[in-house]
Amino acid sequence: MSQSPILSICIPAYNRPIWFRRALQSIVKGSEQYSSSIEIIVADDSDSHECERITLEVLDQWSGQYIYEHHLVSLGMAENWNRSICMATGSYILVLHDDDFLLKGGIAKIIEAIKVTNHPVLLFGVEVVDEQERVMKRQIFKENQCLSPRDALISLLSNSSFVRFPAIAIARSTFTEMGMFRAEWKEPCDLDMWIRLFGRYGVYCVQDVTAAYRLHSQALTMEMFNEQTIDLLLGLFAEAEQLNILSPEEITTCKALFLYQFILAGAWRQLKRGMFREFRRVMELLNIAEIKNLACPRKWRLLRSGFNLLASLFR
Repeated sequence: MSQSPILSICIPAYNRPIWFRRALQSIVKGSEQYSSSIEIIVADDSDSHECERITLEVLDQWSGQYIYEHHLVSLGMAENWNRSICMATGSYILVLHDDDFLLKGGIAKIIEAIKVTNHPVLLFGVEVVDEQERVMKRQIFKENQCLSPRDALISLLSNSSFVRFPAIAIARSTFTEMGMFRAEWKEPCDLDMWIRLFGRYGVYCVQDVTAAYRLHSQALTMEMFNEQTIDLLLGLFAEAEQLNILSPEEITTCKALFLYQFILAGAWRQLKRGMFREFRRVMELLNIAEIKNLACPRKWRLLRSGFNLLASLFR
C-alpha cells in the first residue's frame, strides 16, 4: 500500500485554461524530487474539456499521484473547492486557484514547514502580481511566529488581505472537525472558513514566500464590491463576535479597519482599470449606514479623502 502524501495541492479550475496551465506547471516544474510527497487534485467546473487536455499533457511524465475530475453540471465556487478537498488524501491541503501559481522552491518550503511545525494552519508569504506576472508587492511576515486564536483573529479581521488563498496550508483533519466551505456565505465564504479555523487553532505564520497571487480583471473578487457583500461581511463579523474571543470593542476596531480597507482597495482596482463609473459606485459603499457609523481609521483617512475628491470630479 502506498503511503499517503504529505501535501495535496487542489486546483479548482474554471474556464481559464491558459492560467490553469501555468498553475499546474508551477507544481511539477522542478518538483520531481517531491513527487512522492505531494498529490495534485483538479476539480474542473469549466464549460469545456480544455483543462482536461492540459492536465493530461502537463502531467504525462509526472510520477506522483493525481486525480482529475470534470463536472458535467457546474458545482459553483465553494462546492468546487469542497469537492477538490474531499478527493484529497494528503495530510495537508493547499488550494491553488487556477489564476495563481507556486514560486520556484515553494513546495520544498511548504513541506519543510509542515514537518517542522506540525501546526494545523500554516500561512506563508506571497507575491502579489499583475496579469503579466510583474510583482506589485510582496506580503511577507517579519518572522516565523505562532499566533494565538485571539491574535490570529485580530490580524485576520483588521486586514482584508491578511490571507491570500495560495499561501495557506491546512491540515486535512481540520475539515473533519470544522466543516467545509459554506456556500451560503457566497464570495466571502473563505473569510468564514478562516474565522472558524483561526478561532479554533490560531495560525502559524511562516516567513518564506511560496506563491504568487494574481490580480486581474477576470477575478471573481472583482464582483465582490457591492452592498450584498458588505451585508455578508457584517454578518461574518457578527459570527466572529459570537466566538467570545474578542471583545465588542475589539470587533468594532477590526471591523472599521477591515471594511475601509476592503472598500478603498476595491475602488483602487476600478480606478486603475479606468472604470470611473465603477470607481464611484464602490466609493458610495462608504455611505452605507453601518459603514458611516464606523469611524474611519487614521491609516485610511488620507486615502479616503483623496478618493472622495476624485469621485466628486467624476460626477
